[in-house]
Amino acid sequence: MTNTTKKWLVAVLGAAAMAASAGAFAQQTTGGGFYVGADVGNADFGSDDDTAFKLFAGYKFHPNVAVEGGWAQLYDKGGSEVTSLEVVAVGMLPLAPQFSLLGKLGFASVDVDTPLGGDTKTELTYGIGAQYDVTPMIGARVQWQRYDTDQEIDLLSIGVVVRF
Repeated sequence: MTNTTKKWLVAVLGAAAMAASAGAFAQQTTGGGFYVGADVGNADFGSDDDTAFKLFAGYKFHPNVAVEGGWAQLYDKGGSEVTSLEVVAVGMLPLAPQFSLLGKLGFASVDVDTPLGGDTKTELTYGIGAQYDVTPMIGARVQWQRYDTDQEIDLLSIGVVVRF
């Protein structure tokens, strides 16, 4: 076999392997891609709590890993308001075809506005939860998330996820 023939054979076999790998990767990432969602729940500030809600969007780039960005209204009482803008990595552990455990880890910019002034800090946020996929496009979540600020904020919420 000549050197040129070997190069062509390697190129053809390499292209075939890449084509087969792309098909296998496409099958593995079924259910991946972009998604949006909303959560509602209770934010606990130790001595006080309030109804909270969160809007988020994410991208699942692996069957077990996604990245999410979100905005949350954590507190709004008596002229005081606490909001969060966050980016988190989401790990997913499937336990059944439609049921997964979730783990979150990332950063949140928590903005506190009171009648006496305001403060914004970027801090660690983390959480755990579970998701049940009602259909291939819609999932329901329950989760707990902590915002590590000067005063720890715990958010217990339920929500919905819509995939594209």
